[in-house]
Order: sequence, then structure tokens, then C-alpha cells
Amino acid sequence: MPHTFQRARSTEAKEERIAALLAAARSLAAPQGLRTVTLTEIAQAAGVHVSGVRRYFGSREEIFLTLAAEEWTAWAQAVATRPSGDGLAATLAGTLAERPLFCDLLAHVPLSLEREVSAEAVRDYKLTALTALEVLLDAITRGSDLSRESAQDLVAAVTSIAGSLWQIAHPPATLARLYAEDERVAHAASDFTPRLTRLTEALVRGL
Repeated sequence: MPHTFQRARSTEAKEERIAALLAAARSLAAPQGLRTVTLTEIAQAAGVHVSGVRRYFGSREEIFLTLAAEEWTAWAQAVATRPSGDGLAATLAGTLAERPLFCDLLAHVPLSLEREVSAEAVRDYKLTALTALEVLLDAITRGSDLSRESAQDLVAAVTSIAGSLWQIAHPPATLARLYAEDERVAHAASDFTPRLTRLTEALVRGL
């Protein structure tokens, strides 16, 4: 149905508008990947005129960077509350697999999102991610023999791998057809969770 665009004037209304924009971006990116989502689509889904989005976010990239910060916090809490009996590698890989948007964002943050926003927005993102990292390091060192430095290396490696593997495991339609039609290149399509778990296990053993 068509939206009736109205300017948010109170603090509460502005907060609601920000939440609506973030929710719209999340819902649009989840099924199709964030690379194809436009600012206009986000604005329309949130009931905000596209010209008014700048009152809340500087750009499409800032919206997704804000979501990335939220995802770091959610992932850290998931790891910290997962039963220790699941095993460290399975916990890290499993909780990442449960967060497809986060895995998608992990590839785009250093590639484009951080490069297309203000320094202030990058600072806010990194401070949130660092707070989440502390929660992750506490959980990892508490449930394993890894030092804090090794745990930090593990998080850095696993998130880098997850971001890359997610893009490979979820190719665009043209590549998916290619993999299905030509067995010589079919190996390029990988099953995300099993491979991420195996690689994470190897990292844990090595560290």
C-alpha cells in the first residue's frame, strides 16, 4: 500500500523512524543480500521519503554499518551463552551460520561500508565491535586453553573466513547456473556451515 510520508518531529518519533529504517534494511537484505538493496527501497519499506533518510543516516552504507554493529553485539552474546559442551569451533561456526546477514556484512564492512561513511560513523561502529570483541574473548578464554591474544587472532580469522565463504556459498543466479551446468567449476560452490566448521576447528587446533 502507498505510504503517507510525514516528518518525525519528536525525539521518540525520530527513534522510531531510525528503527524502521534499520528494520527495513534488515528485511530487504536477508533474502537477497545487501549488495542489491538500494536506499530508495529501504526508504519505501520504512515509510520514509528517500530525501528524508539523510535526517537519520548519512547514506545507505551507514545504515548497513549500523546493522553490522548490532550484529557484532548479538553474535558475541550468542557465543557467550552457548553451552560450553558444544565445543569452541562448533560454537563459533554455528552461531555465525545462524546469522546470515552478519556473514554477508562481514565481507562488505572493510570493502565498502567503512569507506563510504563519515569518520564519526566508523568510530561508533568500531567501538561497538570492540565491546563485543571483549565479550567474545572472555567467553573463548573461559571455555578453552587459548590465551587472550590467540583468542583475538581466532576471532579475526574466523570472521574473515566467514565473510568470504558466505559470498562463495551464495552466488548470484548467473554463477549458480554455471556451477550447476559445468562440473569442472562446480567445486567453487561450497556448503557454508560444514566448511566453516572444519576451518575453524583447524584454527583452534593450530592456535
